[in-house]
Amino acid sequence: MKTLSNIAAFVKYHREKLNFTQDQLAEISGVGIHFIRDLEQDRSALKLDKVNQVLSVFGNHLAASSEKFDPFQIWYSYFDKPVKIITSDRKEINGYLVQELRDEKSNIVAWKLVPNLNAREWQRKQDDNLTVIIKQMDIEEIELQKA
Repeated sequence: MKTLSNIAAFVKYHREKLNFTQDQLAEISGVGIHFIRDLEQDRSALKLDKVNQVLSVFGNHLAASSEKFDPFQIWYSYFDKPVKIITSDRKEINGYLVQELRDEKSNIVAWKLVPNLNAREWQRKQDDNLTVIIKQMDIEEIELQKA
């Protein structure tokens, strides 16, 4: 099975989050339905200006980034999975990313993480007191925990 690229997964995730059909997204963004299908199926030959038209519906656009880790890539690859994070102050935190925190422009700026020690209690009651906040800019390394 083919894995969707970041952009394809991002578009599909946000389209479904807003309960839009592919037809509705095509109409709102001003592109054709075939373009939306090609984009979500990760076709390689897509016009960048049209990709940005679609992304603008979600308040985003393609741009070069100086962040070490793309926030969406973290969400796509590590959300709700056991992770080990090394922060910029070299602190190691093991746990589960359970929520992304966004700014007023809907950019992911931080994460709620449930440390391993709190995971069982979190399953019983999802209490924010059981979480820690990790700023996106403080993530130096992230990987899945080894079993």
